[in-house]
Amino acid sequence: MSEKVVLPKFDLPGQGPHPAIKALWIVAGLLGVAVLGLGGALWHHHAQQIAAEQDAQAAVAARAAEAVAAAEAAKAKVADAEAKAAAAKAAPKSEGKSTSVAVVATQGEVNAEQSDKPAAEHHHSSHHHGASHASHGGGSKAIAKGDSHASKSSAASNKKKDDAIDKLLASFK
Repeated sequence: MSEKVVLPKFDLPGQGPHPAIKALWIVAGLLGVAVLGLGGALWHHHAQQIAAEQDAQAAVAARAAEAVAAAEAAKAKVADAEAKAAAAKAAPKSEGKSTSVAVVATQGEVNAEQSDKPAAEHHHSSHHHGASHASHGGGSKAIAKGDSHASKSSAASNKKKDDAIDKLLASFK
């Protein structure tokens, strides 16, 4: 009994996974990490797009509010000019010449302020008709002077407006 018994070494299948299975687990883990990274990048990009859309909507809303405020201010100035024109018509005829010059000057100020606006603000009020249309352009001079020739060329009306303003300024000196 003193002989030693040497047992052969065997690799039994239950001692560990096959090397192909180990490689499959490694590839699956790397794929999972890549999918999570891609999902995170897509989520971040989508969040940036939503923020940009909200910023654009806020900018559009601010411009719309600005345009509405400018339109209201223009309407108030036109109403003020119309009130001055009505007051000038109600004044006695002895002041007729100086009153019509003053009315033309106030209409010229309103028209000059409206011409300083961007084209988008002119578009807002371009669909109005009647008395408000007359206060936006060529018809205002005919109303202010009591003249029925509203279809004169714009060059002639501009020259008359300049002459009227020159007379008004000369009367203050």
